[in-house]
Amino acid sequence: MADDDATREGLCEFPPVTLADWRELATRELGGAPTQKLVTRTPEGLELTPLVTAEEVGATAPRGPLLARARRGWAIAQEYRQARAADAGAAAAEDLSRGTEAAWFVIDEAIGAGSGAGGQGVAIDGVEDVAAIVAGIDLAQAELVIDAGVRALPVAAALAAEAQRRGVALAALRGAVAGDPLALLLAGGEIGWSIEHVYRDMAELTGWARAAAPRLRTALIDATPWHEAGASAADEIAGALAAALEHLRGLGRAGVTASAAAEALVFVLAVGRDLPLELAKLRAARSLWARVAAACGVGPEGQVMRLHARASRRELSNLDPWVNLIRATTEGVTAALGGADSLALPALDEGLGEPSELGRRLARNTQLLLRDESHLGAVADPAGGSHTIERATEALARAAWERLRTIEGEGGLLASLRAGAVQQRVAAVAQAQAHAAATLRLPIVGASRYAARPMGPPLGPQGARQDDAAREDMSNGAWPNTHGLINMSEVQVALAGGARPGRFARPGPGERVTPLQRGRLAAPFEALRARVEAAGSAKVALVPFGTSSEVRPRVEFARGYFPVGGFEVVEVEATEEIQVAAARFANSGARVAVICGADARYATAVPELIPGLRAAGAHVVVLAGRPKDLVEALAAAGVDVFIAAGADALAALGAVQERLEVLA
Repeated sequence: MADDDATREGLCEFPPVTLADWRELATRELGGAPTQKLVTRTPEGLELTPLVTAEEVGATAPRGPLLARARRGWAIAQEYRQARAADAGAAAAEDLSRGTEAAWFVIDEAIGAGSGAGGQGVAIDGVEDVAAIVAGIDLAQAELVIDAGVRALPVAAALAAEAQRRGVALAALRGAVAGDPLALLLAGGEIGWSIEHVYRDMAELTGWARAAAPRLRTALIDATPWHEAGASAADEIAGALAAALEHLRGLGRAGVTASAAAEALVFVLAVGRDLPLELAKLRAARSLWARVAAACGVGPEGQVMRLHARASRRELSNLDPWVNLIRATTEGVTAALGGADSLALPALDEGLGEPSELGRRLARNTQLLLRDESHLGAVADPAGGSHTIERATEALARAAWERLRTIEGEGGLLASLRAGAVQQRVAAVAQAQAHAAATLRLPIVGASRYAARPMGPPLGPQGARQDDAAREDMSNGAWPNTHGLINMSEVQVALAGGARPGRFARPGPGERVTPLQRGRLAAPFEALRARVEAAGSAKVALVPFGTSSEVRPRVEFARGYFPVGGFEVVEVEATEEIQVAAARFANSGARVAVICGADARYATAVPELIPGLRAAGAHVVVLAGRPKDLVEALAAAGVDVFIAAGADALAALGAVQERLEVLA
């Protein structure tokens, strides 16, 4: 036994490694380049280094976020945006019977904003719709969240009426019936109510819930529009905190105490691709909210952030939907490690139409694997003590705090939105992100890297994203005109009386701002691919001119480059003879010739090669590379498009397709 102990001790004795040793090894692996090459810079201007020591972190970093969830883990949620309430309700009932624990219904954005119908989401526009979404749900057992926008008060009244009809005590209801008017302004630019009216309704709903349904939360802080518009992580945190302050102030004016308002909040954050940064984002958001809430006089319970995380919809791609499953998994891991209280992952085919049952099942089972088999929720703060994450958390918290101070200095989030200041800052970051995607420095697997061949829906035909005729009928408005009512009991009486005033009437001037421009990163690539595919077969031939060793780097580059635009790539054998190169291109059947070679040959060979390629049927001549001293001369010689690493690939591939369309 003693020998075994000695053996184990010997196996555990690793030689000490100093920071200097690490730097020496890293420099050697980098071929002599400095380790600064390994540092990445975020949109906030933060530097993320590959190795952080305890001394560098110091004692000021946040040491573990305040958590609301139990050690068992998070609530497995799924979000429903089906157009018809009955379809959304049926899907939720099925999922809840198979492992889902929280059903999130996201109301149609336009309906939720009180400005009509026609956006994405469930068209909950009447009492019958509320009954339809909960028809198969056990209200006494399931966690139910309805993101109802500015219509949360009548939706809650309808839910209460349905619970009472079934004999379910209101105190048994748990989840939230709430909305975030500021998120609706960010997303759509308009709400049909004045902000004062919205907060009066929110205050009335909050007071009713505290007395009758204390397990229901009644106010959302939804930072998703910031994320979907390309905002930085620091801007997302600052935006969420600025919205929370607006809610506290608005509810305070309506008579709700700061502690009661804070305890009614549910924060919603989207989680993107960068695991260390997004993990730090969730931790920093919790830490800062505790600080903000305490400064506002909120008690300890209200200082704990109730956080719902959703995997990024901005990151989804329809070109290779199966990769969405991997994206959702990695983002789910991040949310779990970051301490989310509930988590929703999208179906991999969500962008192609109504999510399929199999798509929802895969999203649900992914969470079950992460929580119940991988036990990611068993530790309160698994990232705590990681010097890299602690340092990133601290740096991100400081950056977000400065942005929050800027927004507050502009008069608060609503004032900043009215002035357009927030939108300008987010647009600048989003433009840089879009440029990084277009130049392929921000890769999108299946779309801009390892581009997939055209494929249809992975799980069979999907339904339409929305039923326009149904939405038109709903836009006539089935809700009672409750804007003149002042308390929950009057709303309930009106609903019980079946008031039907016809088209929903706005209760006065609403709020209008310039919305954020949201979108998926892969959308421009999808649009280009759709153009190419609609035009029929688009074939490009790689024409290697030079020796095999000379042409290899640019052949490999071009081989992965053109599928990004949906082009089929044909390779011909390398040669150093101009006539042979032209003949081999002619046999390829392509209309686009891509010359691949070394810069040293381009000055003399390209002007001689282009006439032969044109005669062989090349409608478009592309040069792999962009030798800066030769661009003008080579363009004059007949090169139509230059492609190079770091250049705008969307623009170059679009230019190739435009020339083909013109010739067609």
